[in-house]
Formats: sequence, C-alpha cells, structure tokens
Amino acid sequence: MAELVVYGRESCGFCRDFKELCCEEGLKYRDANIDVPANKAEMARKLRSTEWFKGGKFGLPLVDVYGSIHERPTVASVKAAREMLPSDEQVDNIKKQFKELDLNNDGTLSFNEMQKMMQGIAPSMSEIQLQKLFCAADVNQNGVLELNEFIDFVLHGKAAMAKIMQEPPETEPCPEAVREDWKERALLAHNWLRRRHGVLDLEWSDECYENAKRQADACQAAGRMLQGHCEGTSGRHGQNIYWNPCTCPHPNVIVESWYKEVQEPGYDFSKSLGSPETEHFTQVVWKRTTHAAMAVSEDGMFCVANYFPAGNLGSFKENVFPEGTAVPKPPRSHVALAKAKAAALRPKAVGKSKGKAKHLAEPEAILEMGADGLQTLTVRAPSLAVEEFLEDCPWNFKERIEKAFQEGADAVVIDRLEKPPQTHIRVITRKNGEILSQFRGTMGGG
Repeated sequence: MAELVVYGRESCGFCRDFKELCCEEGLKYRDANIDVPANKAEMARKLRSTEWFKGGKFGLPLVDVYGSIHERPTVASVKAAREMLPSDEQVDNIKKQFKELDLNNDGTLSFNEMQKMMQGIAPSMSEIQLQKLFCAADVNQNGVLELNEFIDFVLHGKAAMAKIMQEPPETEPCPEAVREDWKERALLAHNWLRRRHGVLDLEWSDECYENAKRQADACQAAGRMLQGHCEGTSGRHGQNIYWNPCTCPHPNVIVESWYKEVQEPGYDFSKSLGSPETEHFTQVVWKRTTHAAMAVSEDGMFCVANYFPAGNLGSFKENVFPEGTAVPKPPRSHVALAKAKAAALRPKAVGKSKGKAKHLAEPEAILEMGADGLQTLTVRAPSLAVEEFLEDCPWNFKERIEKAFQEGADAVVIDRLEKPPQTHIRVITRKNGEILSQFRGTMGGG
C-alpha cells in the first residue's frame, strides 16, 4: 500500500515543523532527506508524474500523501487522507479479486486479464481509452499490474505513486533524423483509411513531428498517457496517443486501433456529433486536416500523432463522412489515367458453351485515384483486375493474394504509388474488417 513520505532538508524549518506535527498526531512517515541523491531522484520522478507541476520552483516539504504528491500539505489533510485508506477486510476482498483475474497465476495482471473487468466498469470505453486507464494504473510501466497497483486502482480509480518511475528522455526531436520509410508508413496508415471516407490524403509535417515527439517523451517521463504540445507555430494541433507495454507496433496497427472506434463503441453518422469515445477515429478521417506526423517515445512504449489543422473542432457533419463517400474529383490527368486502367480491368470472355459466349462475371473491383497519384484497387475475390494491376510486379504478391482468399480473406486492398524512378506497392488482406496480413515492396531507383 501507499505510504506517507516527507521529502525535505534538515535545514528547512517548514520540514521540521511538519514532521513534529505528524509525530504529535501519530502519523507514521518515511523521512526522505533530499540531500541524499537517491531520495532527490525519487522525489523528482514523482514530481514529474503529477498534473499540477509544470516546472519551476516548489516549496518544501514535498509530501507523498499515500500516493498523491502535495506541496506543503496541512496535517489535517494528511489525516483525512489516512482515514480514506482501506480496511483490512477491503484489502482481503481485493486480493481475492486479483487472484481470480490472474489466470496464469504469475502474480501480476496483464492488459488482457484486466480488459474484461475494465469493460465492466466502463462498457462504452474504446480500446484506446482502456489502454489509457491501464497505463495510468501501471505506474511503474512494466506492462503488468502488481498487487499494490491493483489495490489502488480498485479503491481510488487511479494509480498509486510509482516507486520506480521512467527516467526522462535525453534527446531533442530532430525531424531530419526521421527515416523516410517511417514517414511513408505513418502517412499510408492514415491515407488508405481517409480515402474510404471520401477525404484527401495527409502530408508529412516536421512541425507536427517535433510536437508529437516531445509529447511522446513527456508521456514516457510521466509514465502515463497525457496530451500536450498541441500548439505549433502554424496553429492548434490535434493529437492521438497510443500505448503498448512492450513496444509500439507498425503504424498500421496503431492507426487501425484509433479507427476502430467507428465500430466500437460506434460513431453515429446520422447525428454527426463528436464524443470522447470516438475522437481518435474522427481525427483520423477529419476532412479539414491536411498534415500529420507520428513519433515514438525513447522507450518505444508511447506513440503520439499530431495533426494540423486540428480535427474535432467545428462541424462534424462537414468533416466526417460515412465509409464509401467518394473522394473529391482529382485533376484531369489522374482521371484519364484511372479510366485507362479501368478499361484494362473489364471482364473478358473466356470461352463458349453450346454456341453461346461464356463469360466469367468479374468480382467487385474498385479502382480509386488519390490527388497525389496514389492508385488503390480493392477486390473482394480472386480477380483479373489484380493480374492487370500487378502485371510488372517482380514479387509473388499475386500468389500471396490468391492464398489469402483461400484462407478466408474477404477483401484485398492494393496501393500503388508512382514516384519516378520508383514504384511503391502495398497489399493489405482483410477479413471482417480486421487486417490479416500486409506486405509491400519498392521497384526501381536502385
């Protein structure tokens, strides 16, 4: 359980007076002299995790009041906090619940083990919000909940103060150091979903990256998901945050987790109203947003995306459209190219039967063109369209697509982007809206 810890100096009169009053009231505490380097570092880590501390000076004593950091608290407030501590009976009941949830009997609770209970507490919460809740409870950021963390989570709905907090990141954001393949993956992860909702592609923004990177590192330092660094030189940024107890996965997985809010808990397009439960999805597909960037914290556990102009501000009806909405008409040169490609994908006669022409009805194949030349082919069954679209592809993508359909895929999306002398191809196979597999390649340019 959390304890009472007094951080101060022997030379500080306020510190001496506070400790004397604690003794008079029978309050047991741990005296942490911050002239000892280890105590000073512990205090600094706890201080960074608070919401009220924004930097600068603070008064001593700084007191950890059973899991909550306070600057010069009164003894009366400490006594009130002590009265809120659980009884032995409450603790025993919580320990029993902990044991029931610990399915693999390893003495800790994983996110999956906790998810069912958290959904019972707040059934309307999205997966990202559940991640945020778990991340707050996992105060030492080791990816699981220990018993003490679980007790404070159940009793107070918040985390106890960590005994071991994340060290602050040591580097400054450097847009020039961002790999081009990361930029491409971050944008493609957003843009193929945006096109499904009839909005134009995003472009990379170094300004968004710098702010996103600073906030990802701020989350690492605080050991929890929190928003910030949303003001840039160009104006207000939107922001989405993702957390993973191991390391953040591919951008597609991250953006897909934000996008899934459209189905769970669900976005009502007939009402076109925003809500905290779907704000990650609406930001991803927000029409007015034109630029974005994604950045990962130094420890790899937090990923932050910043967007400009910010989404979720203004009319949702004019910025969030249902799936299947047509993308705005691209320039005429792209239209001509799309028509030429569509002509090559028309169904073909394959033979005759009893004097009549025999045709194989072509499965649904949809070809779309983005304003930047990105071509997207969507098919829902093996199709000649795939053969035409990947005619010059040197890899076995066509065979892998055919195998995906054999294994139960109900849709395949192929992105093709021509950037002479290179051609970029990405294939995503899906079943019931979930990604089964994805693979990519780049041709040309050495």
